[in-house]
Amino acid sequence: MQAKLLKLMVADKAPEWLHGDAIKWNFTKFLINAEGQVVKRFEPVDSMDEVQASIEQLL
Repeated sequence: MQAKLLKLMVADKAPEWLHGDAIKWNFTKFLINAEGQVVKRFEPVDSMDEVQASIEQLL
């Protein structure tokens, strides 16, 4: 719920932060496999349920 509100606020106040590949905030998370390769990137507005599902899928 909070992630959705944050995303709406950012979209309203600073929409440029939602576009492009640059790391916008220090809360960006990366899922890395056993070989050290980035498998997926999660922005601060992504839900932890999505992060958890991706980790479980990788395992």
